[in-house]
Amino acid sequence: MKKILITLLFSCLALFYLPISVNADTTNDLVIKFNELQFTVEDYNIPNPEVVYSKSGFNEVATVIDSDTGKVVETIEFIPDLSRSTVTSHTLKRSATFARTTVQLSVNIELYNEGSFRQINSVQGYYLGITNSITNTYIEGQNVDVWSPKGYPTTSIKYAYNGTLTAAINSSGSAQVKAELLGAGFTFGGTIGGTSYYRVPFNQNGTISLYNY
Repeated sequence: MKKILITLLFSCLALFYLPISVNADTTNDLVIKFNELQFTVEDYNIPNPEVVYSKSGFNEVATVIDSDTGKVVETIEFIPDLSRSTVTSHTLKRSATFARTTVQLSVNIELYNEGSFRQINSVQGYYLGITNSITNTYIEGQNVDVWSPKGYPTTSIKYAYNGTLTAAINSSGSAQVKAELLGAGFTFGGTIGGTSYYRVPFNQNGTISLYNY
């Protein structure tokens, strides 16, 4: 009996360290729920997303998987401020992958916490860029903004970003890379001076909020 109880205890403890997989909210919006913040992507273009929640140290990570293909579409990470002060600074990172090229939005938010009361004091900064790429890749026509429609302090802010991801490959470059780009939605844009160009547009917007509306 004692042995059975010990086995059950370890089984229960193990559950706290396992990733949790849930079906995403189905309203055409992808809703990611972290402990401190909620991250929403409006008009999500993956019909059957699955969200796997896990932790990397103190960071919360949401991995979005296309249930139809089993492929990882993107990750959204919440990096908390571990200080116990009433004013804290937290970072959200959204990393979307296109043919092994990752476009990342990073937003730094200042929060005010006093007991059960919380508010967003301000957006300290934001950045959109490429963190890794399958070939020489850059963003054309980049636009990015993070703002509060009602001013500050607030409990909800908006974000929007768009542009065209452009991959440049030497005309004698890897056929496998070219095929991978085309398979990920890039279109061939022609060859200039021995360099072939492949492009895919992106356009994303949504909200970051404190409470589950």
